[in-house]
Amino acid sequence: MSKAIENERRRCAVMAASARSIGPVTAALRAMQSDTPEIREIQALRAAIADRIERDIELLDRLDAGEFRS
Repeated sequence: MSKAIENERRRCAVMAASARSIGPVTAALRAMQSDTPEIREIQALRAAIADRIERDIELLDRLDAGEFRS
């Protein structure tokens, strides 16, 4: 087998392997978009925290407006 054919086969093998592999950013994006129980728990926690913050801000606004003064 000629050297050129050998090199071409190696180059094709490397390109095929690199086409199948993914980088760290792609892996992170896939993990963030995956629908796993852990991801659902994190999303639920974030929603609960956001709701709590909204309620606390509303309460602070009411306190600032003097709604609770005697």
